[in-house]
Amino acid sequence: MLIMPNKKRTLLISSFLLLPIMLIWFQVTSTYLGAKWGYIIGLVGYWCYCLFTAWLMAGFDWIYFRGAWNKFSENKYAKWIFLAAFVPVIPTSFITFLYPIPKLTIATATLVIFTSVVNGPIEEFYWRGLYLLEYRDNKWIGFFLSTLLFSLWHFAVWFAKGVHYNGGVLPLVGGAYFLGLLWAWVTRSTGNFRAAAFAHTLVNLFALTGLFVNNGF
Repeated sequence: MLIMPNKKRTLLISSFLLLPIMLIWFQVTSTYLGAKWGYIIGLVGYWCYCLFTAWLMAGFDWIYFRGAWNKFSENKYAKWIFLAAFVPVIPTSFITFLYPIPKLTIATATLVIFTSVVNGPIEEFYWRGLYLLEYRDNKWIGFFLSTLLFSLWHFAVWFAKGVHYNGGVLPLVGGAYFLGLLWAWVTRSTGNFRAAAFAHTLVNLFALTGLFVNNGF
């Protein structure tokens, strides 16, 4: 039997359990609260789950957590790799952001900004930052498995009742997988998840604008 240190075990178990828990959670919230608030409250529960996992791993040991934010790799190409995290931002803005702008209300824009600013850093902290801290030397878990689980969790939001995604499930889950690969590579190459957090926030800002407008949020 493979026995892993406690933090590693906690993170892995949390990530696997997250998939069925979030699938059920989004079904419940979207059923009883409707598409809009069911989706938002579903995300709040997801954020709390991610942060609770971090607390289980290290409590309030901010020195431990800062290791995923402050450290920099000695890779001489780290600055250029940092910029690579932002490559998906431009196509996302053209695909999902520009056409719904005329229908965007102040209330929806506020909801988009709030959701993006909170979701991007928390997701990157959980899926890239914590895995960087615990599996820096294990690319199979820290890179490939974490990215696969990151993409699979998006089935939960896909099955949220009343929420429709243009293009179907493949762009959502498949897109999350390739974005996850890119951001995991950037994080592991630069030694921190800063670039991924900022890039993820911008991608969410554009993608959620289209999603929220199309669904009447």
